Amino acid sequence: MDVKGGWFVNDFDKHKWPAVVFFLTCGLFFFGCVWYLWAGARNPAYYWQPAPALTGQPADRILEKNASMILEKNHGARVDSARIVYRGNCSGTLHMDLYILELDPHYGYPHRIEEDQARKGFRMGENYFQVLAASDAKISLKRL
Repeated sequence: MDVKGGWFVNDFDKHKWPAVVFFLTCGLFFFGCVWYLWAGARNPAYYWQPAPALTGQPADRILEKNASMILEKNHGARVDSARIVYRGNCSGTLHMDLYILELDPHYGYPHRIEEDQARKGFRMGENYFQVLAASDAKISLKRL
């Protein structure tokens, strides 16, 4: 036996580091897999959302000039290159969102219009409208 600095040196300890590295790597890989399954996995429905045409929701109707239409809450209508979505009536104020399709079709610009003013007529985007009747659930809108 060799004596080095008062300690006995075993030849077996010299070749121990590859086994330590192997088992440490396997342990970290196993821990990573368990962590991914526990905290990192998403529901497959997140990635496979159905197309709007397949969800059963009707497509936006087109509101022509001098025509009227009834819009239900959270439903929209196409007006030229824009989309109007009715969001409801809160304390006499009509809430609508205007989507400018050419600029950003995913961002709605909120509009708050007093119901009395809306019955006289108002401008939203490049178009003029008039409210014929309004409730929280639906609105009758005429394009002027």
